Amino acid sequence: MALKLCLHGVQIAHPETFSADVAKQLKLTVKQGKLQVKEYGENRSARFRRNKLRGSALLPFKVRTVEGIVLVDSHLYDLRDVIFVFRPGSEKQVMAAVRKLLAGKDRFVVVEPDMRLRLNAMAGKPYPRVSPDTDRLRAMRQYFDWQVYAISWYWHLLYGDTANARLVRQLRVRIRRLRSCFVFFREGLPEEEATSWQQFFREEADALSNLRELDAAALTCRRMESPDGQAGASTQALLDVFLQLREDEVKKLTARADLNRHTERLAEFLLWLYLLPTRFPKGAIRETARRYAERRIVGWCDKMVSLNQKYPDFSDMDDLHKIRIRVKRFRYVTQTIELVKLPVDVLRQLKQLQDVLGLLHDDYVNSIWARGIARQRPHEAELQQQIQAFISWQSARSESLLALVAEMWEHFLQMLEENR
Repeated sequence: MALKLCLHGVQIAHPETFSADVAKQLKLTVKQGKLQVKEYGENRSARFRRNKLRGSALLPFKVRTVEGIVLVDSHLYDLRDVIFVFRPGSEKQVMAAVRKLLAGKDRFVVVEPDMRLRLNAMAGKPYPRVSPDTDRLRAMRQYFDWQVYAISWYWHLLYGDTANARLVRQLRVRIRRLRSCFVFFREGLPEEEATSWQQFFREEADALSNLRELDAAALTCRRMESPDGQAGASTQALLDVFLQLREDEVKKLTARADLNRHTERLAEFLLWLYLLPTRFPKGAIRETARRYAERRIVGWCDKMVSLNQKYPDFSDMDDLHKIRIRVKRFRYVTQTIELVKLPVDVLRQLKQLQDVLGLLHDDYVNSIWARGIARQRPHEAELQQQIQAFISWQSARSESLLALVAEMWEHFLQMLEENR
């Protein structure tokens, strides 16, 4: 079966010679295709040319460029794609060609090669559900593909708007969701390579950690000054410090920012996924996605229940952080993999638990940032007063949340036990 990898140009230096420039980089020639107009559903259409790039007959893959425009919900978007068509076993050669393109001036993201699926996703429609009877590697790839496309696109959006706290949070959530699904599907994957990819995605999320934490701290300052914040004093001096620290983090991020670097690694990850079936025990491949999900979720439920003995002290923030990570991972998997079936009441309780644990973690991290600022600026009296008010306000909220979280945790585990 032919596989496809698609690079979508988001910043093209010379749009008028796009296909010719791609062909030159890959040492190919262009055969221009006919102009096509296609409808992909209500208010979703495309007008484009699909061009063939020709070269040596020994080339183990085909290259196509697509140029035109797409219409999605009354919005027009440029279309400049490079599509690699190949069969299993040609991944290294495809990756070498991808690197040649990404070494140029144009900027790309990886996207869904199927135009109908891509436009549906742009219109907010979900990807097709995974068939329970498909093999588990195919299911894993289907779940991972659309997540990788979203992560690649959000890196592009963030580099264009680094001040946007919402983009930081959304990108980080998408990376964490993929990481959680990776853990869920990791059983039987090549150990060294799987560990390497997990480390890569962890580093991608960690690159955004300080930005996310400073955004949370700044939000707390603003909430304290809101009519119902009850802080009793301005937090402007502290807010200004948090915003300056955020600017410093943005400079660090953009200093090493290169969208094509992210695109290269994500393309490599997709190609690694495509290659997996050739390296996997046949018996494991034959296991259906439904059977794998049922078997794995039982083990995950057992591990969740065992956390009660492993981390019994709910006054220990480090223990609460470890529980929060596992609760979040559990929820991301149940949100993403529809083959995992849990009662609605359990999922609702899981979300409430994650929200409370998240607030406690934010308060804990915010206080660390605030105390660090206090140590660095000991002689700024107004700032010191605002820091103390900030820490006190958060401590009061944390105390009220801690009074709830132990009971919520026990209730969740009881529900989980009853529905296993």
